[in-house]
Amino acid sequence: MKRIGGLALVFMLIGCSDRTPPEPVSQNIRPAKLMTVTSQVDGVKHQFTARLEALQSIDLSFEIGGPLHEMLVREGESIKTGSMIASLDPTEFQLAVQEAKVQLKLAVQDLTRKRQVLAENGIAKSAVEDAQSNYELQRVRLNKAKERLSDTRIYAPFGAYVSRRYFDTFVNVTPGAPIVKLHDLTQLQVIMNIPENLVATAGADEIFRAWVEFSFAPGRQFEMSYYENRGEAESLAQTYEVSFVMDKPEGLNLLPGMTASATIEMKKTNDASILLPSSSLVPTPDNKLAVWIFDPATQLVSRRVIESGAPTQAGVPVTGGLQTGEQIVVAGSSQLQEGMQVRPL
Repeated sequence: MKRIGGLALVFMLIGCSDRTPPEPVSQNIRPAKLMTVTSQVDGVKHQFTARLEALQSIDLSFEIGGPLHEMLVREGESIKTGSMIASLDPTEFQLAVQEAKVQLKLAVQDLTRKRQVLAENGIAKSAVEDAQSNYELQRVRLNKAKERLSDTRIYAPFGAYVSRRYFDTFVNVTPGAPIVKLHDLTQLQVIMNIPENLVATAGADEIFRAWVEFSFAPGRQFEMSYYENRGEAESLAQTYEVSFVMDKPEGLNLLPGMTASATIEMKKTNDASILLPSSSLVPTPDNKLAVWIFDPATQLVSRRVIESGAPTQAGVPVTGGLQTGEQIVVAGSSQLQEGMQVRPL
């Protein structure tokens, strides 16, 4: 009897335990990661690799030719406005000035003498007029000789950085031959290549903020402002050169040719306030882009074609086809089909 009672107790305990197996999950239900579409508050950020250029660069040259007598600047040197840069041998031009002075003196003496003779009616009036013309001519020649003498020296037209020196002293230079290259580094151009679709759809008035960063100055951002668009596309990449301007910061020796990372934050517009991760996009047979829309009521997905803008670091901007509050699949979309039931992760 004790044995029978023990067996009965065991059966009772087994009956009380939950031995019901879990319901099998349909193999047609796919797991998928979802995202609720929201409107972006911040602007769309675009990042580009940029290079620096001087806002103003010139090649200085002499207007006259001759032996280079002095070269007073060095490459890599910063000079002040009005600093003398180089000079030619002035000997020939000094002699020309002295000769012009003598000729002018003779013309003055001749004009004075003939005026006195004319006053005594001893000479024709035309002779005095000829002497007057010769005097004016010699005065012009003297001014020209002095100007050519002053042209034997060239000066810095602005505070500049000397990037290149083309000649050394004692070289015979010709008129117009570049002597030095100067850069005005009080402001710098930040030049970058921007895709044609961004140039076509966004204007300078839509820029919310723009800044540049350098690898040798981590953690520092330098503000810049729009300057100009060069207007002609690069033939292979179909990009446009767009330049911004920044003030030269103190403590950094920024020079033309240096590279930087430029960020442009564009203002949001009503039709481009949604950003999607690239993983949520699926191609369609007609080469368009679509997303999978999740219906919480039926847990089914449907494909919807969207309109998108140029991809950015923050995501792909959507200009049409989506509304805020809708749920889309952002992971596992490649395994989905129209009308398939999914299980949110």
